[in-house]
Amino acid sequence: MKRCDLHIHTVPSVSDRSFIFDKDILQDYVNNTGLDVIAITNHNLFDCAQFYEIKNALPNTVVLPGIEVDLEKGHILVIANNDDGTLFEFNSKCEEIKNLIKTKDDYITYDTFTRIFGDLSKYLLIPHYEKAPKLHKDVIEKLGESIIAGEVSSVKKFIYMEKEDSELTPVYFSDFRIEKDITPDKYPVSHTFFDIDQVNVNTLKLCLMDKTKVSLTSEKGIKLFQIFPNGQMLSTGLNIMFGKRSTGKTHTLDAIANRFEGKAKYIKQFELLNTDKNDSDQFENDLKFRQENAAEDYLREFGIIVTDMLKTCSVAEDEMKLQKYLEAVMSSAHQSDVNDVFSKSKLFNESDYKEQSDDEIKKLITATLALLESQLYKPIINKHLPETSLKILLKELIEQCREENVQKQYFKEVNNMVKTVKESLQLKSAAPRIPDIDLYQYFINKRKRDVFAQVVMAVKKRRTISMEKAGHFTISVSARPFTNATDLKSIGLRQVSLTNAFAKYSDPIQYLNELKAAGIESDRIYKLFAAIDYRILNSSGLPVSGGERSEFNFLQKIKDAILCDILIIDEPESSFDNIFLKNEVNKFIKEMAECMPVIISTHNNTIGGSIKPDYILYAEKKMENNEPHFNIYSGYPTAKVLKDVEGNLIENYEITLNSLEAGEQAYSERKNIYETLKN
Repeated sequence: MKRCDLHIHTVPSVSDRSFIFDKDILQDYVNNTGLDVIAITNHNLFDCAQFYEIKNALPNTVVLPGIEVDLEKGHILVIANNDDGTLFEFNSKCEEIKNLIKTKDDYITYDTFTRIFGDLSKYLLIPHYEKAPKLHKDVIEKLGESIIAGEVSSVKKFIYMEKEDSELTPVYFSDFRIEKDITPDKYPVSHTFFDIDQVNVNTLKLCLMDKTKVSLTSEKGIKLFQIFPNGQMLSTGLNIMFGKRSTGKTHTLDAIANRFEGKAKYIKQFELLNTDKNDSDQFENDLKFRQENAAEDYLREFGIIVTDMLKTCSVAEDEMKLQKYLEAVMSSAHQSDVNDVFSKSKLFNESDYKEQSDDEIKKLITATLALLESQLYKPIINKHLPETSLKILLKELIEQCREENVQKQYFKEVNNMVKTVKESLQLKSAAPRIPDIDLYQYFINKRKRDVFAQVVMAVKKRRTISMEKAGHFTISVSARPFTNATDLKSIGLRQVSLTNAFAKYSDPIQYLNELKAAGIESDRIYKLFAAIDYRILNSSGLPVSGGERSEFNFLQKIKDAILCDILIIDEPESSFDNIFLKNEVNKFIKEMAECMPVIISTHNNTIGGSIKPDYILYAEKKMENNEPHFNIYSGYPTAKVLKDVEGNLIENYEITLNSLEAGEQAYSERKNIYETLKN
């Protein structure tokens, strides 16, 4: 097995942050972490002279030339063989890339990339896959069989891709800037092991074609990964940490969290105990936040309707326009005697051209683009709508849209000219001019208001929106009408009087007008039509108590960890009883450990024993020369001995029994007591 880091930076560029390269640091990093293979992959450039310098400085390490290219707004590693002939050609291609990337926003197009590098089979291509900035899947598809692996940004994503047959082979590299003054404790351990003997581009590619030959550890079939530069390992699944008080467990958990650079979900000891008013207030604030999110989800589409209604003329405005029009028609009929050559002109009462909205054709263009850009459902789409037909359709729609926009400009110019003429004629004529009115729009507005009223009645109808289980808790989300003006203020409008508005609550149109008159921001009005209740209920269907709030928060925090790269929990038994830990917490933790690393520090046999971990760690403190020394022993739960990174051994049975049961004697005594009570 070869330990590889194929993503290392040694030269800053316009696409990178500034740093000062230190060759001694690179040598120490390679030796300290035991790397067998590295690749120098600077952003959009290759420094050939520096590459030879690095290669000569690391005679026992395979050093491969590479470049990280900004391709179609994503990143891709291009790695070549390190023989002199290949290097000469590779350097010239990289120079061309360098000359095209002048700013951090520049990138290479797919056509340019393939033109520059030519025969892609000569190179190992590794795109950013589950790592920002991702290479777009369209580009990956175009590259076809040249792409067999994808770079990930975490162990969690490596595990996911490893399990999924449809995904590329995952690789996990450091993306390390070799810079001056960095210390060994900051060295990354994001490396991938390749089951190969001889190292070149072809052997690496052959290895990547078989997921079983690529791993996070040198030991085949064992799901471990290195967490610290000293060689300390963790399981990709569930890890349990034992140890007496003050043996460095919390310190170790802190250090693990720091290695994940803000992407760790860390639940600290006593964090969830609701012991004072501040904790209770925090729970209420969290509940309010969830309620606001639930309201947003439920009312989002209704909000679009409200926005449209706010732009629609009011009943009073429409009726006033109609009344003025009718009065003008009557007046014109009664004053026919004052008609003159100006009023008899055809343009005197001419109506404007109706400008057609382009909303529909824009929606069609967007929908066609969505069909063309879809990757997940492309086979189904192309089965019924061939890609060539969709492209032709898109072209015609865009051309039609352009024609209609030109036409709109013509109409606008004509309307402006007609308006100017009408105003001039009116100045010279004694006859009254009939004002313009769009009767079609009048009836459209009337229908809008009728439908709006129906929609509002449906929105504020009492209903259960969702019921979600979380352990023995139920998260209930429901909709209902507001009961009074005070109830309305629960939305966060404390400084606004809504008494007058609520008096019209039963009439949607009048209510909308009153809300506008009260000065409510237009983007908040839609939230004032229906109340959304977000409740946390216990197994009895009642709102949760103080202690139950802590349990619920804990389960939610574990659940929220799915967005992170690791879950860390420090002594959950400090906050909860054993029944809750065994029946609910253990279940949640085991589920999380299926898709990401989890590490728990505990003294509790319910957590430490019943949960059946994949890997255990034991923290020990020894005094040497009156100085405390902390050490970590680790291994599998079934192992007879645990060992530290130096190879020192300790009995697994003894430390597990001492940590979880306070020793064999105490365990035997408790067992006898339980047997006595049972009998």
